[in-house]
Amino acid sequence: MQHRPLLLLTRAAHNTCMSDSLRKARGLLLGVAVGDALGAAFEGHRSVDGDDLVRQERATTRLRYTDDTALTLVLARHLAARSNLVSVDEDALATELAREWHREPWRGYGAGSREIFERILTGTPWRQASEDCFGGQGSYGNGAAMRVAPIALVATGPSHAIELARRSAVVTHAHHHGRHGAMLQACAAFLALNSDPGTPLDRQAFLDHLARTVERTDWRTRLNTVRTLLDSASPAVAASHLGNDAAAFTSVPLALLAFLQYPDQPAETIRYALRAGGDTDTIASMAAALTTARTGIQALPSAWLERLEQATEIGELADTLAERMSPSQ
Repeated sequence: MQHRPLLLLTRAAHNTCMSDSLRKARGLLLGVAVGDALGAAFEGHRSVDGDDLVRQERATTRLRYTDDTALTLVLARHLAARSNLVSVDEDALATELAREWHREPWRGYGAGSREIFERILTGTPWRQASEDCFGGQGSYGNGAAMRVAPIALVATGPSHAIELARRSAVVTHAHHHGRHGAMLQACAAFLALNSDPGTPLDRQAFLDHLARTVERTDWRTRLNTVRTLLDSASPAVAASHLGNDAAAFTSVPLALLAFLQYPDQPAETIRYALRAGGDTDTIASMAAALTTARTGIQALPSAWLERLEQATEIGELADTLAERMSPSQ
């Protein structure tokens, strides 16, 4: 079950010669995949029993990621290929996402995503395919938010992260909730990436910063709900207040809360997200991205990383993106 390249990858994270930016980049991208793969077994459960969670954590079977990670990697490669221009090419990205679905359609794509990608590949302009989805409303799901974390590695600031997220989201999510979920997640990932793990996270200030970047009152209200749930809310209580389905408006705030409960403990962040039930793979993936962006890869349990498919390749892609990070990161 152990593969030498992966063992070298995880052990290298503890090497003091490795830069913080490299550790954080690897943490962010591998955190996405680990949270996703661990959560895949529980997707759709109303809640997750502690014994079931322990069995999943201690298993020795390969951890397979879902469409969440597959599309995150597409966006990461898209950003890595942009030369010195840090931008998103909507036309190219739409085609790249659709081709990834066509290459491995068994990864667990939802019906809405399959419809959009199929239409793009058969010649429908992405904007029309996105806007026509769900009876002309566009998707308000968390698909754009689940793949957006790599933007934090190339953005020059929170506003830039939000703009890149908006451009990456619109190719599949015409509904404002789908776009705003991605924008909020990208900004949170940027702030987490640029926080100092040696200093306790000021969670109230973190939420204040996010609130200043949110344009819509309804999303500010969601952030206020997250604020009221800090410290005391169990996963079940959090899910009852925020929701745990695949809508961006519910799942992105729940993932944010899971991160804020355990900002320096990725394993606990993932466990909290999973125990909340619902869209467990996506919620755990988004939550883990925030925590591991802050802590770096060394805080992820090595036993989980050693089970993760394509972990070495994901780490190498993170290395490429780490070279694009600004000196302040």
